[in-house]
Amino acid sequence: MSMRVSASDGVKVYNICSGKAVPQWLSESKKKSLKKNEEYRRRLELLQDLKFPAACQRIKVTPDQQYIFATGYHPPQAKVYDLANLALKFDRHLDSEVVDFQILSEDYSKAAFLCADRTVCFHARFGSYHKTRVPRAGRDLAYCPFTAELLVAGSAPEVWRISLAEGRYMTPLPCRSPAINAT
Repeated sequence: MSMRVSASDGVKVYNICSGKAVPQWLSESKKKSLKKNEEYRRRLELLQDLKFPAACQRIKVTPDQQYIFATGYHPPQAKVYDLANLALKFDRHLDSEVVDFQILSEDYSKAAFLCADRTVCFHARFGSYHKTRVPRAGRDLAYCPFTAELLVAGSAPEVWRISLAEGRYMTPLPCRSPAINAT
């Protein structure tokens, strides 16, 4: 969906129905020539169904920049949006509120969600794959693709390492702080 913006008397007015969508069958050379068109460059495109019943907590873009992950609560859920079609790809309801999440693949096919009930939920393209419990409440999640480890920081003086290649916890990284607050 595209939208026309007009500013009369300094007030912007957005017309949601006026713009024309670019056909998918249009050749690449024609699409590149449109980038010089001022009307085409100034248009806005809206993402359909980008809403949550209460609030959205976190939003991240996949490394290939084709999808957007968003998490919200009441009820706890995760949604994936397809940027090529500007529409909702799928949504999943979770058992507990999402504290943080990491996208584990280039596209939307693998993700890990750190939940408020001390679980890390692994999701694949088809749905929920596995859950594991962390020793204490987690506050932040990081992914190291070189070692295939998921790092969980929380209310403890250590960082827990989950090896995704071996499917087990590794020796935690010690810290001097009594707890780790990271964002």
